[in-house]
Amino acid sequence: MNNKKNYLAIDFGASNGRAIIGQYDGRTLDLKEAHRFENRPVFASGTLYWDILRLYSELKTGITGALKITKKIDSLGVETWGCDFGLLDKNRELISNPVHYRDKRTMGLSEKVSQLISNEEIYKKTAAQILEINTLYQLYSMKISRSTILENARYFLQIADLFNFFLTGTIICEYSNATLTQLLDQRSKKWEKSIIAKLGFPENIFIPVTEPGTVIGSINKNLCDELNCKPIRVSLPCYDTTSEITAIPVSKNNRLKNWAYLNCGTWAMVGTINDFPIVTEEGFRLGFGNEGGFAGKYHYLKNMVGLWIIQECRKKWIKDTGKDIKWDELMNLASGSAEKDIFIDVDDPIFEREIFDMPDCIINYCKKTDQEIPQNIGETAKVFYDSITLKYLLNLRKLEKIIGRKIELLHLVGGGSKDKLICQSVSDATGLPLIAGPAETTTTGNLLAQMVATGEINSIEDGREIMINSISLSSYGPINTARWEYKYEKYKKILALEF
Repeated sequence: MNNKKNYLAIDFGASNGRAIIGQYDGRTLDLKEAHRFENRPVFASGTLYWDILRLYSELKTGITGALKITKKIDSLGVETWGCDFGLLDKNRELISNPVHYRDKRTMGLSEKVSQLISNEEIYKKTAAQILEINTLYQLYSMKISRSTILENARYFLQIADLFNFFLTGTIICEYSNATLTQLLDQRSKKWEKSIIAKLGFPENIFIPVTEPGTVIGSINKNLCDELNCKPIRVSLPCYDTTSEITAIPVSKNNRLKNWAYLNCGTWAMVGTINDFPIVTEEGFRLGFGNEGGFAGKYHYLKNMVGLWIIQECRKKWIKDTGKDIKWDELMNLASGSAEKDIFIDVDDPIFEREIFDMPDCIINYCKKTDQEIPQNIGETAKVFYDSITLKYLLNLRKLEKIIGRKIELLHLVGGGSKDKLICQSVSDATGLPLIAGPAETTTTGNLLAQMVATGEINSIEDGREIMINSISLSSYGPINTARWEYKYEKYKKILALEF
């Protein structure tokens, strides 16, 4: 008799998505892929949109694919990227396609908003990292353009909440994602009405937040009829980054160490998990902030542009050469390139919003900063790999300065955990032991939250032990730290990144 429980994670990343079944046998969690798809935004009339209805169609295909693998799904959970949203009218109908956070409508708005309310005040009231792609600036762009979409809005739904509405008909606002709006007081978990009022947003569109790790309903009858399936419970995970951090497989012994996480996906971040939000002047100055975690935890971190840069480079190189350049080939080309002191600041806004020609963007940046120009694919890739490694190092040292203690261990998770060049380089540069994996940490965080929601496990700590029993991790140790210390000093000098 098969007593396995089947949990379905629908994981929408910023560049692709997947439907993964987690089969739990009481000790281990076995992952089976039911569906995988691209997440391609649409550029129309000067605006970059998410193709939200196609993505919902992919979600339904994921459910259908899962039902071909197992007849019974005990729960499903949807998690997505943060910051973006859809707006429903009074009839609970979606007014317009959600706009992509890489759209240029928020460029320069931080300065305009600061004339009404300072970044320091926003930071102190919300404890959130100040980022111009966040919801606050997107809504403000709609406010100052007198958007009829905003004027006719009745419900504010983050992207995962929108999918949950399509699935169940229930309108909720998931807490961890709401902390990215820069409109929520993370300590009280209530909307910061003074900020909303000063910026002129309609207060009635924001509903109370719902904690992740709860069952929010079942898929509606129309969808059951369409998919020819029985009702499936829908559980609430965190948004993608919080899901990823929540599921980091830290052993019981390592939890006692001063460890930090390095997320390495389309976006990257450095941070720690805490029992309370950290709000300090130095943290604000150095660009760190808090995000709501699972079960009362807080994630103190700094975001940076991650694999997006090399992903976009690879896409352009494939288009230009007509050849499928594999990731291993790209790493080998970078490793085989001569040592040159050429660096980019991966956090420069020109990389964050570039959607057409990333290699040319790197060349232009090198020209602007009076550096040598990379001459081929290998040299350009090496510029990226060196630069992201050094940005990790820079932010890690900033983190240590803020929290007043040395980090002893690094956990690197996300797609970059499969990249041996990044993992070894970061271990070398920081001089720290590094544990890499799993690549699908976001998905496993989704699954573990569902297992808590349905009562299958008592806590995320129990879930982490399940993951340790279920997966193999890779360990790295520092080999050549002297080389990186030299490069680090050159990097800071060339890009003027002292702190």
